[in-house]
Amino acid sequence: MSLFVTSLLADELAPLRTVLEKQAQYKTVRVDVRQTKRIPALSEPVIESGHLWLVPGKSFRWELGKPLAQSAVSHGGVVFLMDEKKKTGLVLSTEDRRAKPLLMMLGIGEGATFEGLQKTFTIAGTNTVREHFIVSLVPKGQLKRAITGMVMQINTSTSFLERIEWNQKDGTVVVTEFFPPVLNGSIPASTFEVKKENYTWE
Repeated sequence: MSLFVTSLLADELAPLRTVLEKQAQYKTVRVDVRQTKRIPALSEPVIESGHLWLVPGKSFRWELGKPLAQSAVSHGGVVFLMDEKKKTGLVLSTEDRRAKPLLMMLGIGEGATFEGLQKTFTIAGTNTVREHFIVSLVPKGQLKRAITGMVMQINTSTSFLERIEWNQKDGTVVVTEFFPPVLNGSIPASTFEVKKENYTWE
């Protein structure tokens, strides 16, 4: 790749670099979310609302459904995925490819940095509409086994995600929308605890 092309690509991605760097500096994030899942076998999408508690780069708690249907917690290098209806759970390493898309979306792990994102994905295209920066990504390496593509929309004013779309290998499309976040508020440490005795673990 020529120096001219490299420079041009760097300029095009400058908003993404800036947002990822600012997001990593937040102490805490609390935000309402809405997830729309389109599954090939279903005629109607599955739409669920939820909430995210996040300490960027360290911990998160993610809950979906009213009543609660799914939750995920990451703390101390592992990810707990819980089915709240069946009361079953799965424990994954943060290096597990099944956990990577979620961790990258929430700014956790090497892949969530600007440099890590470039190692993990090929940039397929970008677009800017006012304060909204949109980037299309195609996965590299083992991540291709889980997803075929990802589209991120970030707000350059709040320096936080507004929307992310994953296209999975089985044809499922998952769109997660983030409402305006509450930044740097207090989040109790107990938020990231998992009561393991309440679940049957795989």
